[in-house]
Amino acid sequence: MQVIQPKYRYIRIGGTRSQRQNNNAFYFHHNNQQVRVCKLFFKNTLDINDRPIRTVLDKKNKVANVLLESDQRGRYGKQKTVDPSVREGIKQHIDSIPKIESHYTRANTSKLFIDGSKSIADIHKDYVAKRKEKNVPFANCVLFYRVFTEEYNISFFVPKKDLCDTCTTFNNAEDKKKEHLKDNYDRHLVEKELSRAEKKADKEKSDVVVAVYDLQAVMQLPKGNVSVFYYKSKLNVFNFTIYDLKTNTCDCFVWDEANGHRGVNELGTCILQYLRKISISKHDVEIIFYSDNCAGQQKNKFMIALYLYAIRYLGIKSITHKFLIKGHTQNEGDSAHSLIERQVKRLLKSGPMYTPESFISAIRSARKTGQPFQVNELCYEDFYDIKTLAST
Repeated sequence: MQVIQPKYRYIRIGGTRSQRQNNNAFYFHHNNQQVRVCKLFFKNTLDINDRPIRTVLDKKNKVANVLLESDQRGRYGKQKTVDPSVREGIKQHIDSIPKIESHYTRANTSKLFIDGSKSIADIHKDYVAKRKEKNVPFANCVLFYRVFTEEYNISFFVPKKDLCDTCTTFNNAEDKKKEHLKDNYDRHLVEKELSRAEKKADKEKSDVVVAVYDLQAVMQLPKGNVSVFYYKSKLNVFNFTIYDLKTNTCDCFVWDEANGHRGVNELGTCILQYLRKISISKHDVEIIFYSDNCAGQQKNKFMIALYLYAIRYLGIKSITHKFLIKGHTQNEGDSAHSLIERQVKRLLKSGPMYTPESFISAIRSARKTGQPFQVNELCYEDFYDIKTLAST
């Protein structure tokens, strides 16, 4: 913007000379050159009204045509600040919430999860109630939300089906990028259909046991609509399911974190118990397993060593393990997990669940039609060191 003097001043006959104001020229810089534009174009381009223009002109030196008065915003030192003790109180409250590791990507991410039964607003209400009890100042919901989202890598844990990276990348890509991704995407869809067709064909084979196994999302106890439970350390309970696709029977192996983890030793022990059960009822049988691609649990050399052991000592003819396509691992076993989670929600309406026994009771009563789920409770003494099989 530049102030320019009127070139001509006209005086009406018999009148006095008017005090005409100076004109203003408006410019934009384009390719290191000043391009003059009209005032309307200038305002519409910057999406402003006359007020900012008048403010700038009032602060300009009319002779030197430079801005003399600097911006005074934020220079008074009277801004409202947050007491450090309030911010520290927010962090202490968030740190008190029990955390859950990611179910699938524990080795690849530092993100932690908290129980998804509450929202940030609910957590803030509990925080305010505690601060009021202690008669100390507390933060509003906006500051609490900012600290929660910007200073912590935390998300709410809600069990759900996996999203396929390949499909999501293709669907969210721009049109030009989709052209480069289309071949890989089409090949991925073909593999997905072939995987499902292979599983369907195996189900129709006679004298072959076809089963799918998976680890259900961790169950934390105690569980209930009691606010104090949310901020107490919880016991993680694991449920590993093996679902027979032909007979629609499901074996559930349940243990808690005090007795074992969720690694190859624990899952291998469950599979070994299942294989022993099959070998008793059926001799010289062929078994086909389906599962996801979790390398730390089943896609490793230790599980191969377990299969070789079972073939040699349990009288099993062969064991074939087939992996479902990543991102499309949905299978019949997921229906068992869904029934269990639904039954847990029903039971919580009548009161909290405190112990693993209450979770086991929910598993046994989850299926309303057909054979109930077979529950196998495991303790520390039941687990084998499967890793030693790979070295013998």
